[in-house]
Amino acid sequence: MNKIRTVITTDMECDDMNSLIHLCLHLNDMDVAGIVYTSSQFHFNGDGVHTLGEVTPNYRCGGIRAYQEGEHEGGPDPEAAYLKEYRPFEEGWIESLFEKEYAAVWPNLIKHDPSYPSPEEMLSRIHYGNYAFEGDVRFPTEGSEFIKNLILDDDERKLYIQSWGGINTVVRALMSIEEEYRGSDEWHKIYDTVCRKTVILGVINQEGQDNSWKDHAAETWKDILLLRSEYGYGMFFAPVFTQPDSVHTYKAPWLTENIKFNHGPLMEKTILMGDGTYIKGEPDTRQFGLLTYIDFNSPYLPRVDFDRYDWLGEGDSMTWVPLLPNGLRGLEAGRFGSVCGRLFGDGELNIDIFADARVKTENDNPFLYAFQKEWAARADWCVKEYDECVHPPVISAEQTEIKAKAGDVLTLHVSVSSPDHKPVHTNWFIYQAGSAYQGTCALVPDMEDDRSVSLQVPEEAEAGDWIIVCAAGETEGFPSITRYAQFMIQII
Repeated sequence: MNKIRTVITTDMECDDMNSLIHLCLHLNDMDVAGIVYTSSQFHFNGDGVHTLGEVTPNYRCGGIRAYQEGEHEGGPDPEAAYLKEYRPFEEGWIESLFEKEYAAVWPNLIKHDPSYPSPEEMLSRIHYGNYAFEGDVRFPTEGSEFIKNLILDDDERKLYIQSWGGINTVVRALMSIEEEYRGSDEWHKIYDTVCRKTVILGVINQEGQDNSWKDHAAETWKDILLLRSEYGYGMFFAPVFTQPDSVHTYKAPWLTENIKFNHGPLMEKTILMGDGTYIKGEPDTRQFGLLTYIDFNSPYLPRVDFDRYDWLGEGDSMTWVPLLPNGLRGLEAGRFGSVCGRLFGDGELNIDIFADARVKTENDNPFLYAFQKEWAARADWCVKEYDECVHPPVISAEQTEIKAKAGDVLTLHVSVSSPDHKPVHTNWFIYQAGSAYQGTCALVPDMEDDRSVSLQVPEEAEAGDWIIVCAAGETEGFPSITRYAQFMIQII
């Protein structure tokens, strides 16, 4: 099976660092074609000559800084136009991660899956894009040309471009394509190919990290899919505001036992609150490795205090987690969901960006806790032998698309196995969030075989409704790994 092909652009916020560390555990699951440094309104390194106002008049630098200084709500900070750099990130941080921490555990990771790319392979995929200023698209860069060439190459797979920071390096790549081909006989073919092949994941239109998409790409590239997930993943404040079944996995006791310590240099690199990590380029108020509180001085986000080694953040993993081949079919159709919930075109759903900073009382996301347990399982892969660890089970179904009438009785069945030859338990549930029918639909498990379940299509279901049923096969014990089969029952 072809792996999902993806490229990452990142402004190297501290939560980007954690996202990349976690992603290293899943480099066997996808084809990460490249990692590109870019800028955002929160991080840019300058060019030593110009100021932000000279380069990007429509700047938004200081959206959070303005809250801190109490000058006004939202919009640019009046002083930001004169900045030559802003919270500059450490160039070479990504290279160092693969040269040192990833290289140290890679020999053990390949015992669990030989398809983990080597440190040398990952180093060859690192590029520098338009990282001088927020929204900077003045000229092509090595990173933007790399993305341009990926979009135009002969690989027929979709290219999922992840925006962990500003979108400007991606925009510059698209501008270069337009400049080269628009007006030529090839333009319509090139346009169709780019729009068919390219999917951009992140928050672009609504609360993006710069204005470059709106200013330089939106009018031309109307048919490129901008995709975002329903939920964030492991964002700032997660130790307080995550749903009840998973919140403990972002607290110090769980993290120190299962992730941070005794799992090799890569996991030890994970940044936790107050763990002593110093981040080059960040002001004292953002040195969360030296602090045990987060205070953005925002009217929307109050100060939150933490224990030492509580979770800091992994706020950009919402772009790569939905790409994982775990059996959830969200990339096929957003209604099926992903570990980060349903997938939507950017702007299709009015998502509350502050929802992750409110106490959760329900387990809204049925896939989150299983993913956390897999995080712990894969952390073990960094230091333990194959027969000491758990590996992904295999779950499959012969027929996942089923047409039925109201009142019909159906039996669903999956085949489940484990490469470790250990028990795998199957849990069945209705994925209510993705189902059009919102009434009650009872699942009756087979008392002798949890791989089978029956259900009666409710009499109230109407033609055109659908019901999504999930079978979750989870390996026995802790840590565990879960894989899914999803059924679509279409009411006719």
